[in-house]
Amino acid sequence: MIETKSLIWDETFPSLLLKGEGAAAFLHGQTTADVFANKELDKIFMSCWLSTKGSLKAVLEIRLSDDMAEIVIISGEINSIRDGFESVIFPADKVKLEVIDPIRRRQEINNNNSWKESTFSWIDENNTILEEITNSTKATKEELENWKIRQGIPSFDREINGETNPYELGLADTIKLDKGCYLGQEAMARLFRSKSLKYQLRYWEAYGESNEFDIGKKFLSTNQDEGLKKILGVVTTSVRVNDNFFNGLALIKKNFLNQDFCFSENGDSITIKKPISFTNPF
Repeated sequence: MIETKSLIWDETFPSLLLKGEGAAAFLHGQTTADVFANKELDKIFMSCWLSTKGSLKAVLEIRLSDDMAEIVIISGEINSIRDGFESVIFPADKVKLEVIDPIRRRQEINNNNSWKESTFSWIDENNTILEEITNSTKATKEELENWKIRQGIPSFDREINGETNPYELGLADTIKLDKGCYLGQEAMARLFRSKSLKYQLRYWEAYGESNEFDIGKKFLSTNQDEGLKKILGVVTTSVRVNDNFFNGLALIKKNFLNQDFCFSENGDSITIKKPISFTNPF
């Protein structure tokens, strides 16, 4: 029997360091996680950084230690986060922000479980023990890209576009509404009360020509008469898997979320489904 090796997501991410006794309190007021509830030393937890209007700006992982917090930027732009944090740091916060070397992160991947529920680790580059693991192999760039799409991990300047919020992108499990005030909390509370979202993120796949599935292309409700067509979504990520097979992510309007398929502007059929890691918003 041939043993199949596991695929590993092995990537380095831009990182920040908050130093000072106020690190946990500062992050509690700036991100969506209940930081004080995750204050167990060396525990890594996920959080989001939002605008005041509640739009998603970054997906973060945070690890607290004595008077310090390391921040790994899974999706987002490090300069924007650094500038945003520094603009609201005051002497009373008792913290100092630094850009540090990128942090290496490793996680076994598959298409059966959410990446948010799988074991992972941040790796010291000097740790050679991991190199001795023989039952795993690093995913190629193409394998990793396809896996991230199936998972629905939002990308900066695509799904994270200055308008979308965590509920729309399947990150409801990172939002804590009862922990007190934080940046974007009022907007999140309003969305939760109204339960009204414009879109939700969906995975899609289709056969056709490349120009049919470019980013920004519209998905339609039918390929019939023009008078019956309705725009139900827009492509945010698109990848050519082989000659005429494509997949990606799209924002689908709330009124069409129960549909399993739609059509390109040229009339080709497109399968749509919920991404593996998508957490229902309400």
